[in-house]
Order: sequence, then structure tokens, then C-alpha cells
Amino acid sequence: MTAFWSMAAVMALLALLFVVTPLLRYRAGHAVDRDALNTEVARARLAELDTDLEAGRIEQAQYEAARADLERELLYDLDGGGAAKPVRNGSWLALLVAIAVPVGATLLYRTIGTERIITLLQTNPPAAQQAARQQGAPQMSVEEMVNKLATRLQNEPDDLKGWLMLAKSYSVLNRFDQAVPAYRNIMRLGGGENAGVLADFADALAATNDGRFTDEAGVMLARALALEPTNLKALWLAGHWKNQSGDPAAAIGYWEQAAAQMQPQGEDWNIITAQIAQVRQQAGLPAASLPAAPATASSGGTKPATATGNTVLTVTVSLDPALQQRTRPDDTVFIFARAVNGPRMPLAIVRKQAKDLPVTVTLDDSMAMSPAMVLSGFDPVTVGARISHSGNAMPQSGDLQGERTPVSTAASASVDVLIDSAVP
Repeated sequence: MTAFWSMAAVMALLALLFVVTPLLRYRAGHAVDRDALNTEVARARLAELDTDLEAGRIEQAQYEAARADLERELLYDLDGGGAAKPVRNGSWLALLVAIAVPVGATLLYRTIGTERIITLLQTNPPAAQQAARQQGAPQMSVEEMVNKLATRLQNEPDDLKGWLMLAKSYSVLNRFDQAVPAYRNIMRLGGGENAGVLADFADALAATNDGRFTDEAGVMLARALALEPTNLKALWLAGHWKNQSGDPAAAIGYWEQAAAQMQPQGEDWNIITAQIAQVRQQAGLPAASLPAAPATASSGGTKPATATGNTVLTVTVSLDPALQQRTRPDDTVFIFARAVNGPRMPLAIVRKQAKDLPVTVTLDDSMAMSPAMVLSGFDPVTVGARISHSGNAMPQSGDLQGERTPVSTAASASVDVLIDSAVP
């Protein structure tokens, strides 16, 4: 309370200082300020007259007349003709205010105030102040927020939801060496009964081992598929795990289960069927069961996938000058051919950089992603080029593209492709 009344007294004195001082000085200062103001106005008007005379805007006679009028006005004002009426001495009013301010403030405080105001303000800052502090505080980056979460979990090691968030965040940031300990804490707290979490854990384990699946990663994938046999990520990773382990038949089995859940001829479907075809060829397994075979064999306008020709397409790719400012020199350029009627998986593909444009390349059967899907096996084809800012083989919004279609593969040909549009 002593601190409060001390602050109140200081504030009252300050208020009196601002209110009473002008009252005490008013009478002496009023006439002086008025005379000084009139003199300054007259001096400014005289300076204007001098300037006009020198510039030739007025004649000497006009100048003399205006100056005489100005002098008469100034003499009249200084002589009292225009002065303000005398005012009474303000001392009695200053004394009244000096008494009224502290007394009125005390009565008002007793009516609506509280002696606990300082304590309340210290413990519960007003919402407006809190909002201002929040708005004024700098926004934390993703890295800072993740690090803050990691620090909190050191003090709260049994927070399962926190570890789940931290592990996922580390994976998104490609900090897999830190994601793995986070997943181990999830396992410790009983969070390993989720197929998605187990698949993510296996993925992080492989990422910290140069892409090689360890026995522990295999155990995680087996547990994930036992819990959820149709989990796409677990099936995809299990295929790679088995292929690395020397069991291509099991790998193909997992991938075929995954492909059966995908949209036929979609981007993911094309990639996984290409993997299946490649592993089948490497393992010497028959290609008849390749998921893509029925689509290619029955597609109108295509030649059998077993065609033995060797079509060569010479493709020259250039960039529309209007799009030049939307590229970086190291952006990836994919130059490819795909069937007009058939799977959208590229039949041949070449990778360049934007700094290489314009560029001329050749596409032929040696560039096929799958031995069952070669350039000479389809007629006609679409020849295209795409500039990827991310380097991702999957088209993304903002990528730049161009294509020519249809292009016959009946004979070798030269094709010009202009990259002139953006992927929506």
C-alpha cells in the first residue's frame, strides 16, 4: 500500500504542475505574447512587400502605400487598440485547483477503485497488453518451434503426443538421425500399435543407413502389415526391403498389392509398375503378369510391346523467352516421350538443366524405364519437356511445360518442342 500511495501522490503533483503553472503565468504572459505575435506578423508582411518590389510585381508608389498601412496597423495593435482585455489575477483559481485535484482524485478512487490494483496488474496483465506483446513478438520459424518442442519433451518425457509430433517434424525436415530417437520414445510409450507410425519409423531407420533396410526396419514393416495389411507405405517399403534382402518374388508381391490399390495409369501406379517390370527382368521372372501388360495389349492405336524396332526421335527443346524470368539455371528439365494411347509412364526420358536450353537430345529404346514399355512399341506418342523447380519427376503446380502430339514412331524423326505454358 505504501508504494501505491507514493505513486498516487507523485501523479497528483504532476497533474497540479501541468494545471496550476499556466494559471499563475497567464496574466503576465498574455500581453507580451500578443505584442510579439503582432510584431512578427508585421515583419513577415514587410518582407513580402520588399520581395515583390525587387521582383517588379508592384511599383514604388504601391510599396510606399502598403508599408504605411502596415506601420499604422502595427502601431494601433501595440498601443492597446487591439490588445486583449485585462484578466483577473489567476492566483485564487490556482489555489482552488491545487485543493480540488487531489481531493477529487481521492474521492473518485474510494468510489470505484481497489487497493489491490497493483497486485492484480502484476499477476494478470490486461488482455490488450498481452495481445500487443504477442503481436510485437517475432514469429518463430519451424526449426525454432521444433527445437522448443524437443526441449519441452526433455522435461516431459512421457508425453506421447509430443513425441509423435516431434518425430514427424524431424522426418519432414529430413533430420532422420534425430527422428529415430523420437520414434524409440514412441515405442517406449506404447505408440507402436499404429501401422502408419511403424512404417514411418522403418523409413527413418533406412534413411539413416544410406537407404538400406536394417533388420529392425524389417521388423517394423512386418508389424505394420500385421496391423494393417493394406497400408500403402508399408507395402511400398516392404517391397524395397525384400528386394534388398534378395527375395525379388516377395518384393513383387508387396508391390503388386500396392498397385492394386492405386488409380490405374496414375503417376504412382506408373512408378510401381516400372519397378515391378525392372525387378522381374533382373530376376529372370516372366513378364506376363506385369500389371501394365493388359492395358498396353488392348490399347487402341498401339503396337505390341514386344516390337523389335529401334525408333530414334531427335528432339530440340527451347524455352519461350516470356518465361525466361521464371526459371533458374539449375532447374531440372525432363525431356520425354509417352504413349498417346496407353500408360502415361515415359517410354524414354532424358534429364537436362534449364541453363542447357535450347538443347537437342535423342530418345530411343535404350532409355526405356521398363523393358516391356519401349519407344518403338507404341505409335503414336507424345513428345514433351517440363522444367521442374523442385527436381521432382512428378509434375507440380508452377512447373513449365510444352509438348508435341501426336508424333509417329514408324520412322525416325526430328521434333521441335517449345516450353510455353505452366502446370496449373
